[in-house]
Amino acid sequence: MNKGRPNTLGKNKVSIRVLFSEADYGELQKIAEAERTDIGTLVRRAVARYFFVPNNGNGIKQPK
Repeated sequence: MNKGRPNTLGKNKVSIRVLFSEADYGELQKIAEAERTDIGTLVRRAVARYFFVPNNGNGIKQPK
């Protein structure tokens, strides 16, 4: 579902839209407050962990 060029925010950065239910958003707000951060940071961290951290089945990164 490619709708053309992504929204560019700066050099090498794009904007994406993420939709959450109100209940999930409320839980994310609680987590963000506890970690003294914002929801955007939590989402970026989750995406990076999901796509870029190798997983050996138990959540521990494999040594090289």
